[in-house]
Amino acid sequence: MLRRALDFRQAIDDFVAKTRDLRPYELSDADWAGIELVTQWLKAFRSATTQMSTTKRPMLSSAHAIFRGLQESLRDDLAALPDSAPRELQSALTSAHHKLSDYYFKVDESPFYIWASSM
Repeated sequence: MLRRALDFRQAIDDFVAKTRDLRPYELSDADWAGIELVTQWLKAFRSATTQMSTTKRPMLSSAHAIFRGLQESLRDDLAALPDSAPRELQSALTSAHHKLSDYYFKVDESPFYIWASSM
């Protein structure tokens, strides 16, 4: 849905500019940039979810690598985040990275992962 909003940014901006009741909700360039960032992050999460939701092959052995890849992607996104990015976005991305770290170590501690990776 955010991708569609980005596709129709000009139409949305034009409509809001012409509709007096919506003017308080007009999006700035920084807001649109934030939407673009969130769209990129969600794309990475969707990819990881799709990889982990497969039913045609065992997934436990690849869960560790998927978590690690997503965590590295978020780390890179955090490092590339412009200083002008809203604090809420920075905080959300940092929280997501920390939560993934929690899951990453839970998978790492599980004996099932060790068993699955040795098969």
